[in-house]
Amino acid sequence: MSCVLLVTRDPSTETLAERALSASGHEVITARSSDAAIRSLFNVRIDAAVVDSAIGELEVKEFCGWLRSGNDSYPIVLLAPAGARWLADLFPVDPGRDEIVTKPCEGKEIRSAVEKTLDAAGGARLEVISIGNLALDRNSHELRGDGATVQLTPTEFRLICYLVQQRGSIVSAEELLEKVWEFFPGTGSSELVRSHVRNLRNKLRVVTGGADIVQTVPRRGYRLL
Repeated sequence: MSCVLLVTRDPSTETLAERALSASGHEVITARSSDAAIRSLFNVRIDAAVVDSAIGELEVKEFCGWLRSGNDSYPIVLLAPAGARWLADLFPVDPGRDEIVTKPCEGKEIRSAVEKTLDAAGGARLEVISIGNLALDRNSHELRGDGATVQLTPTEFRLICYLVQQRGSIVSAEELLEKVWEFFPGTGSSELVRSHVRNLRNKLRVVTGGADIVQTVPRRGYRLL
């Protein structure tokens, strides 16, 4: 059974797609925005994503770009109205991997497109995230290095996953509070971030033999090297 992430804020589309996919034995995880969808990916393993263009051009661009970044590349089925001129630049289709389904559509069309992308992608994705010479197991939350393994807490796991996605970029404490802890913008304590980064850094030192790969940039935030 494959797990499919469905991103739409249209109740009728959600019902249509969820029924069609569930009837074929797929597990369906739903999200109503790109931010909610990204947060879902820190906690569940998916094999493909169905993205409804009705969530808005900017959100489609953000989410599809996120799906194509980092160590994973998820197959995407985009639900879009006929003649959507912005698709060519916004959603460059990977031939044989991604699909566009024209709306209005039937559930069987969505199901067929999803199963086509799963076949092209081999039906599954890697269970391990590579971080240099380290390996992060999605299921057990174990971080493995040469001769050492540490267990991450759920929050530490979400934190390092987000830093991996933004690798090389400086991420502020405010951004981490919003994206990892799901605080509303402008709320939450930066001390909470400092404490978890400190704990994560200590665990990383164990598996790297003492190397610091999470850099603190004074007054700006953190960067995974």
